[in-house]
Amino acid sequence: MTETIKRYRTGQRMSQVVEVPAGASMLHFAGQISSDRTLDLDGQTRNILAKLDTMLEEAGSERAKIVSAMIWLSDIRTRHQVNAIWDEWVPEGAAPARACVEARLAEPTDLVEIQIVAIK
Repeated sequence: MTETIKRYRTGQRMSQVVEVPAGASMLHFAGQISSDRTLDLDGQTRNILAKLDTMLEEAGSERAKIVSAMIWLSDIRTRHQVNAIWDEWVPEGAAPARACVEARLAEPTDLVEIQIVAIK
């Protein structure tokens, strides 16, 4: 594929628009929760991002090819904690389109869930 992902109004955390090249192979990931629900918010977030790194690699992709992300938090007041970890994880200049909202998650011990879409 000779065309690249185009990002518009990109900051460290997110891009307002992400354009995917025609014919790109899309990877839609299921929402991920921490495999260790006894961890605090920082631990759960880092656990999820590590899982996503593994899955991206298995699918033949990488962080720079993430085009969108959805983050659900059990308490929106914790978004600054998650944003700090997220900002470290996202490659510079490759921030996906993203939303971050509060939601009642499946289990009370779930503090964060993250879902992404990437290309190969």
